[in-house]
Amino acid sequence: MTQTEQYSIGGYAFTLEKEAAEVLSRYIRDLENHYLPQEGGREIMDGIEERIAELLGERCRGRVVAAADIRGVIEVIGRPERIEAEDPQAENEAPKGKKKLFRDLENKRLGGVCSGLASFFGMDVTWLRLGFAVLTLITFFSGVEHDGAWSLSIPALYCILWVAMPAARTAQDRWAMKGDSGTADEIRRNVQAGIHEMGDAAREVARSDFFKQFGRIFLVAVGIILLIGGTSGLASMSLLTFHGPQLFHIPWNEWLQELADEAPFITDLLSQTWGVVLLALAIILPFVGLLYGGIQLIFGFKSPSWKPGLVIFVLWLIDLVVLAVVLAAGAISTEMFI
Repeated sequence: MTQTEQYSIGGYAFTLEKEAAEVLSRYIRDLENHYLPQEGGREIMDGIEERIAELLGERCRGRVVAAADIRGVIEVIGRPERIEAEDPQAENEAPKGKKKLFRDLENKRLGGVCSGLASFFGMDVTWLRLGFAVLTLITFFSGVEHDGAWSLSIPALYCILWVAMPAARTAQDRWAMKGDSGTADEIRRNVQAGIHEMGDAAREVARSDFFKQFGRIFLVAVGIILLIGGTSGLASMSLLTFHGPQLFHIPWNEWLQELADEAPFITDLLSQTWGVVLLALAIILPFVGLLYGGIQLIFGFKSPSWKPGLVIFVLWLIDLVVLAVVLAAGAISTEMFI
């Protein structure tokens, strides 16, 4: 029977085979001998141990850690003797790796698109989210006012990016998203650079907190607007459907007669139950989406795994396509018989 022992690293507990524990202990000792005498040595070791724990968690996923797993992690992080053998001048001037575009699932509000773009371009994610929200409102209300088909272009763009951008699910993906190789010396450079910029970083954090609070207030305000729009739209539809003729003296019969004379294929569609359902969904789903989006922005909850907002949008697009195809086919057949 293989002997095992409990081992804590990076704030996480793992069950290691005895040989694996010996290999990891020697590796940690070698790293401490190399990095602790340097500036920020303790912070460097904390960062390295966190990355070791992250890699072990992904590789082993609850099973006993074998010596081969430890050696695989060591190959990713790097050995002190290999670091010492490198040219110190080249080491200090080593450029960061090329960033890769991923959706950032750890800092997401909806799909991680904005946080991924912010990481890739080195921006404050709050500004990017505000930009998306403002552009969404501008295009939506401008499009509605001028009957433009581009009123939902920004949400459509977000959905396209959501589908096109891969998610950063592994440690390597998250490192690549930041242009980071994940090696021990990469951690050392990051820690020491952070120490040198601590004063500026403290001021930047204070400024970032202010913008985050401002952004949160703005998003809540946008959420209230969306909530009011969705609720008002659904209430208006219900009122018009059940009490419109009595309250507003709407001449439905005259309108339907004119519609039957000018576009009989539309009245044929409305005489079918499925046609009424298609038309109702085309009108109601946008208001349902506004209602859901408003609630999500106000209360700041994360979207479930089945993405109800995306489902509502996709169903609405499918409904519009089906409705357009049916109406086009009806119009063509009507012209053929005229």
